[in-house]
Formats: sequence, C-alpha cells, structure tokens
Amino acid sequence: MPNRPNVVFILLDQLRGDSIGADPHAPRDSAGQPIVHTPHIDYFADQGALFSRAYSPAPTCVPARRCLWTGQSPASCGSTGWTDDPWEFEHTLPAELTDAGYQAGLVGKSHAYPLRNRFGFEQIEQHAGNPLWEKSDHTDDYTRWLQRHTDNLTTEYGGGLTYNTGDARPWHLPEKYHPTNWTTRRAQEFIETRDPTQPFFLTVSYVRPHPPLDPPQAYLDMYANRDLPDPVVGDWVADLYGGLDPSESPVYATTKRGASPDFWLYDAPYELARRVRAAYWALVTHVDHQIRRVIRTLEIEGEFENTLFVLTSDHGTMLGEHHHWSLSHGFEGTARVPFLVKLPETVESERGVQIDRLVGLEDLMPTILDAVGVDIPETVDGESVLRLIEDPTRDDWREYYHGEHEAVYHPDNATQYVVAEGMKYIWNPATGGEVLFDLEADPQETTDLTGESNYEEIYMDLRQRLIDELSGRPEEFTDGDQLLARRRSSFIHFEDDSGE
Repeated sequence: MPNRPNVVFILLDQLRGDSIGADPHAPRDSAGQPIVHTPHIDYFADQGALFSRAYSPAPTCVPARRCLWTGQSPASCGSTGWTDDPWEFEHTLPAELTDAGYQAGLVGKSHAYPLRNRFGFEQIEQHAGNPLWEKSDHTDDYTRWLQRHTDNLTTEYGGGLTYNTGDARPWHLPEKYHPTNWTTRRAQEFIETRDPTQPFFLTVSYVRPHPPLDPPQAYLDMYANRDLPDPVVGDWVADLYGGLDPSESPVYATTKRGASPDFWLYDAPYELARRVRAAYWALVTHVDHQIRRVIRTLEIEGEFENTLFVLTSDHGTMLGEHHHWSLSHGFEGTARVPFLVKLPETVESERGVQIDRLVGLEDLMPTILDAVGVDIPETVDGESVLRLIEDPTRDDWREYYHGEHEAVYHPDNATQYVVAEGMKYIWNPATGGEVLFDLEADPQETTDLTGESNYEEIYMDLRQRLIDELSGRPEEFTDGDQLLARRRSSFIHFEDDSGE
C-alpha cells in the first residue's frame, strides 16, 4: 500500500474536554465567545469530527496512557490506578504500526516504565516532565538539551514551580527554551528527516497544560485581565465530604503536607484560583500555536493531505471546581477529554461534524489501525470510532461508558463512574459516597439527583451497570447485589512530586 496515510497523533497532558474553543461546553465570555483561544485545534474540529462525550478510563497520566496505547480497559491492562510496573504488553499501537511498515516516533512525554521503554516505537525523544527524573540525565532528552543551551545554569524548574505546583508564574527563560517549543521542534525534525519510502506514525506528546503552570508572558497576558469564570461548586459538596464548611476551614482535607502542590480538597483564595485558571488556559493556547508549526512543516514537506490527525488528552483537571484541584475524579473536569479525528484530505468524509456518542481513550488504538488498514488485535477492548464518523446514529455502539481510579493523593480520593443517556453516576469505593448528575441539563454537575423520585429508575439502572462491571473483580467491590465500599489501609501518595 504505497499511499497509506501518515498518522500524526497529538497528545496533550491534562487538557479538559471543555478547554478548547470548539467544545460545546467551553466557558464563554459576555459576548458568547469561547474564553480559551485554540484556532488550530478548532481547525481539526472544523475539518474533521469532534467527539463531545469522550472520556478517560482512568483519569491520571499512567493508567490513561496504558489504556490508550493498548486499546484496553484499566482492568485489562493492569492499571486501575497509578503504577510504575514495567510496560510489558502483548500488543501496543506503535508496535502494530511498526510491524506494518510504519516509521514510528514519539517526541515529548511517554510516561512509560522504565522511562526508556520504547513499547513499539522505533525512536523516542522524551521530556519526562518530572524533577526527580531530571536527576538522571539519561532519562530526559529535553533536560539535557536545556542544560546545554543555558550553560547548565538552570533547568525547567528554575522558576520555582515544580511538577504538581498549584500556583502559576510566567516562564522564566526565552520562549524558545520552553518544553512546548522543544517538543514542537523535535516533531518538525522527525518529519523533515523521516524515511521518505515509509509512511510515518508520529506522536507529538506535549507535557503542558500539566503543571508547572508557566506560560510564556505573551500567552499569560492574553488571559491575565480577562473576565474569567469562577470555579463552580455543587450543592452536594459539603455533604459528600463530611459536612465541612468552606467558610469555616479553607482546607478541607489534603495530603499530610497540608495545602501542598498535591492538595486534594482546597477552597483556594480568589486571586490564586483566578491566576491558576488564567495560566492553565494560557498554556493551552501556547500549545495550540505550536501545533500550527507542525501543520506547516507537513505542508512544506508535501505530506499534509495524506495525513490522519488525531488529538486527545490523557485526562483533564478540576481547576478548583467543587473545591478540587487534583486528578483522578469521575467528574467532567478530569474525566472528560477532547477527542478529535481529521481524516486525510484524500479520504472522502463529511467535515465539521460533532458526534455525541460515548467514546474513550481505549478507542484510539483501534481507530488508527482501522484508518490505515491494519488488523486490530483481539486483546483490544476499544472500538474504532470511524464507524461513528460513517454513521453517528448507528445502534450497535456502546450504551454506556465505565471509568475508574484507585485512591490517590488522599485515602478517600477514589472513584468509579458510569455515563449513559446523558446521565452520570459516580460512586466512591473508599467511602461509599455517591452522586447522580443530569449532564444534559447540568453539564457542570452542580446538582446531585440521588434520592430524587423522578430519577429513581435511572439511578437504579446506572448503579446496576456498575455492579455488573465490578462483579468478579478481585477488589470485591460488590457481592453481585450491592456495592461494597472498601477503604484501603494504604493508598498511592507522592511525597516529592515523583508521580501523578
């Protein structure tokens, strides 16, 4: 197949589903325009398909990435939470494409274990995005490059922010040294120096908008003086977390370091919350503008028209909503992600479609393999979304979506969630707490509907679906009839920014 399409997979770290301008739930200003400026990401939506109900199966970096690279659910790929187990998978997306004759490369963040594990890629130039890993120069190509080009006077964290810092400040070096720019340039070099006799699979994996929240000053200025929306807080928050009143205690429950970079529940001061949100959206726009450089390089090299683009994120972030700032929740802020597919110009397809069916990161591997004509391994749990692009109304697609995460950052911070028919049910396997949301009427999840008679049938249906999903699992979350909360005696906690 000499004309097989190239594939460019753009992966952002910690990008919320509503933090692109094209998303139907993107926050808007008084004129009705999206707050976040992402013209080049929006281009993929305009010329392709935007999946408005895409979810992360396990909303932190490592388990989500294990799922997207294997096409498997968290339980199938052995990662229902954060783990540093070696990546030893029978099938991965890059391995299948490499075996099919693709030149496969990744630039940016892999978060594989061990960190030099290529898991099927022929070449990886990586930025681990973590200060502990920077201590070993051989693990992080960006850090070594940065040290060489700045006379070894500083590293990425010379501005005082670290990997999970809950604060913001402008990037402290010239913009060309920012990891977002570095990742883009490495992507350009891959395209420019590729083997022209092979199709290529290039993953451009940006560390941002994951903290440190350090946009270049020009991007921070875009948001610094704008009228930004405040974080929403649901009417259920105090009851779900033990009746704690934010007016009495600004810190509900945190890691044992207090209001640390890894804070779990925190009623942040107004100015801090505003600064964090401004810096986050500034980082998103910075990445968006760098994506344009990748597109332009493909145009110059004559490869743009024959390239399939897929863009998504491993998970989102709460940005202070419901007093949450960390990850791993079943709420829309962390669980819902962007998912955009732009087919090659050489393929006839309807453009600019919004598809509201339920998809997840495990669908990425079968989608790309399907698009380039490579067999999908039997180990894959996901499904190709090309079927939905062909017919969004088809009746043989999944009826619900299940996601989960073990306790992390705090022993009560665990989640199981099910989304179906515009409704979401979230159950906490550590505490037994539960909430029910009508996402159609209440996309910001401000009103809990458990106990409402009008929603009793939906509540029972979603709860039963979760019981069915968890039946037979080793955690014994259910006896087949009821959900059983089991608070772990230990949980995953990061003392020094060693993970996420």
